[in-house]
Amino acid sequence: MARHTNRRICDSAEISRSPTLGAERKPRADSPRFASWLRATMTQADFDGLPADDVEALRRFAVRRTYPPGQTLFRQGERPRELLIIERGELELVYETRSERVVLQILYAGSGVDHVAILLGIPYPYSAVTLSEATVLRLRLDTVRALEELFPEIAFRWLGLLAHALDRAHGRLLELAGRSALEQVSRALLYESAERGVPTLELSQEELGATLALSRQTVSRVFHDLTREGAIKPERRRVRLLDAEKLRRHVPRSASSATRATRAAPGR
Repeated sequence: MARHTNRRICDSAEISRSPTLGAERKPRADSPRFASWLRATMTQADFDGLPADDVEALRRFAVRRTYPPGQTLFRQGERPRELLIIERGELELVYETRSERVVLQILYAGSGVDHVAILLGIPYPYSAVTLSEATVLRLRLDTVRALEELFPEIAFRWLGLLAHALDRAHGRLLELAGRSALEQVSRALLYESAERGVPTLELSQEELGATLALSRQTVSRVFHDLTREGAIKPERRRVRLLDAEKLRRHVPRSASSATRATRAAPGR
C-alpha cells in the first residue's frame, strides 16, 4: 500500500482540519487545545516515527510531574480525567473503608495506573498514593481520544501497559493464594526487591501487612523468625534483605512469572 508521509492525517475526509490551529504554536500537552492541535498538524510520518517502547512513545503526548512520597494522585470515587503512566518510582493502590485501609497493589515504573476505570467510564475504585518519590506521565483523556481517532494503533500502546499491570496482579494472586504467612511474606519481600532492584525496601510492617491482608502482629512474628534465621534485618519503616536464599527456602518452586521474578532478587 502506498505511503503518503507528507499528508496530514487530518486532511482525510472524515476529519475536518483547522488551518488556524495548524499555524499556531504548539500548546503544552496539558492544554485543552492540545488535542485539536494534534488533529490539525500530526502526519502519518509523525506516528510512524514513534519509538517502539510504549512508555517512550506515549511520553511525546504527556506532561511529566514529580511527586514526593505520600502524595495522593487521585482519590477513590473520583472520575478519571487523565491517563497516568509511572516513569519512575512506586505507587500504591489503596482501598479505604471507615475501619480499614487495604493496599491492593504496588505499581512500578512502566506501569499504567488503573486504565480499567478509563475504559469502562467508571469512578476509581481506590486511591493512588506515591510510595516513594515518583515521576508520572499525565495524558489528557481528550488527547488519548484524538490519538485513537487519528491513529487507532496507538491504543495498543496503552492497552499493552494495562495488560502488563493486570498480568502482574493476577500472578501475585495466584502465587499467594492458600499460602502460610511465612511464605507470603518471604515471597512478597523477594518480589518487591526484584521489582525495585534493591536489597533494602522502604516498606513498613503495616504497609506489607496491608498489601497481604495480614495483621501487623502476624507480619511482626514472621519478621522475628526471618531475623533469627539471618534472612532479613528490620529497620525503622524499612527492611533489609540479608540472604535471599534463606527467603527462597520458604517459597516453593513454581513455573510462574512472579516466582521467576523473585529469583532475580539481590542476595547478600
